Amino acid sequence: MMSMKQLRWLLSGLLLQISTAQAADANGEFVVKGAGLLPCNVYTAEREKRSNIYYLIGGWLEGFLSAHNKYAADTYDVVSFEGLELLLAIIDNHCRANPQDRLFPVVNTIVAKLNEDRIRSKSAGIELAEGERKTVLYRETIQRIQEKLKQLGLFHAEIDGMFNDATRSAVIAFQTDIGFETTGFPDQATLWRLFRR
Repeated sequence: MMSMKQLRWLLSGLLLQISTAQAADANGEFVVKGAGLLPCNVYTAEREKRSNIYYLIGGWLEGFLSAHNKYAADTYDVVSFEGLELLLAIIDNHCRANPQDRLFPVVNTIVAKLNEDRIRSKSAGIELAEGERKTVLYRETIQRIQEKLKQLGLFHAEIDGMFNDATRSAVIAFQTDIGFETTGFPDQATLWRLFRR
């Protein structure tokens, strides 16, 4: 368990991180501050407890992504559909296998891998709801869902970026193929499997 002094140190480091977002120096070097300095074993322990530190790390990650979006060329959003909890689970998976790694290089590597599928320019957000489930996906992401499902022979309509009955039916067919609950809802796990197969 962290002492109050350690927690205050962590908090001050996180606050400094927010105020120091800038490009690297002429040699490509920069200082990492805040949660990015934490080793993976601390992250996994705090995630298990769902502690305040874990939630602060989530805030640091969102700040990291926002800064990346602002400073990366040809980028509106580096995450095309991935939500915070999915990203934190991906980090957790890596950290369990590599407990001494620091969070910054782990997150930086994940962002580099997501960069290929980034949203390059502003795309309308489409709100989707199925019962209790709700999400907002970029129209471009829905077009990509339709394209991928068409490549798999599951979508047989026009690719229009609208989450319509034909798209929902194709998602159900895909969920059936991979053994997921057939909700027709494009949840994080379904989309991860669709785009990362």
